[in-house]
Amino acid sequence: MYYKLSLLTNAFFLFYFLSKFKTKTQTELQILFLKTQVIAYKRRKKKFHTKPFQRMILVLLSYILRDWKTNLAIVSPNTILTWRKQKFKTFWAMTSRRKMLGRPNSPWVLIKLIRKIAKENRIWGATKLHGLLQKLGYDISERTVSKYIPKRPPDPKRRLLWKQFYSLHSETMIVSDTFTVYSSNFKKIFRVIFFLHVGSRQVLHFDIHTNPTTKWMRKVFQATLRKRRNKKIRYFLSDNDPLFGKRFTKYLQRIGLKPKKTSPYSPWQNCYAERWIKTCRNEFLDFFIPANEYHLRKHLEEYIHFYNYHRTHLALNKDSPIPSPVLERPPDAKLMSTPVLGGLYHTYSYEKVA
Repeated sequence: MYYKLSLLTNAFFLFYFLSKFKTKTQTELQILFLKTQVIAYKRRKKKFHTKPFQRMILVLLSYILRDWKTNLAIVSPNTILTWRKQKFKTFWAMTSRRKMLGRPNSPWVLIKLIRKIAKENRIWGATKLHGLLQKLGYDISERTVSKYIPKRPPDPKRRLLWKQFYSLHSETMIVSDTFTVYSSNFKKIFRVIFFLHVGSRQVLHFDIHTNPTTKWMRKVFQATLRKRRNKKIRYFLSDNDPLFGKRFTKYLQRIGLKPKKTSPYSPWQNCYAERWIKTCRNEFLDFFIPANEYHLRKHLEEYIHFYNYHRTHLALNKDSPIPSPVLERPPDAKLMSTPVLGGLYHTYSYEKVA
């Protein structure tokens, strides 16, 4: 915008300069007209492009010079006429802009406040947000609110974010996913499935199979429901794996659960399950090579027990999924450590010295 204003200012000064000095002959104007084109033509670049200021000079000289069409060397007369139309539109667009007339613009602080409240209350539309802003002491119109809030789906149910859906149903939701582990000789591929309670971050159950089926999945999920410990489960979230297909979905509906599927190629929607897979790999599987299925099952069960009872979480205020009591250090007590997973981790307790 400032660049266009500077070009117009320079052009008007040039036009004023040429109109003042009327003693210049037509020959000198022709020389200036041709010289402007030669300067643009002598560039090093192979492709010819006139600069905006050069276009402005040619357009202004075309108004003053009578036979400007005969003096053109590098552009056609239609090009000059097109530039005239463009400069004319630019000039009137800038001069016809509203300066101090009409409704005043909304201050930037108010615009940021409207967007912040709209982001924090995604289900509400402009009408309810306008009422809320009036309660906060802002005397603005509803049209101003609708102007600055982002466009939203017409259905309020589709305005809910996945993060808000998780926070609303975390206490009654189980998420599940699978990951693969290779044996030491790379001859077997173990498929590990787990079930995680979102509210407490507790891994309720896991199982391993080399060739899982839907029937096997039902048995595993039945064992998961027996370990939920009085947790009211209403939702089951999974990806689009064939193990969670139509048969398994119908089974969940029969037992009173609402299955939810993530969108294709959207692992972030099942973020808690994906994060647990990363944690399991970074803290356990990257340091462990299973010899067979029994070897993997035994140590994975040990890690999950350590994860549920001893590993602290930032989302749980640095507590474990199954809350553990804070130990009181008695006098004349010794801190004892118990190795977990062959010394990869340790648990601690106090013992009195005899």
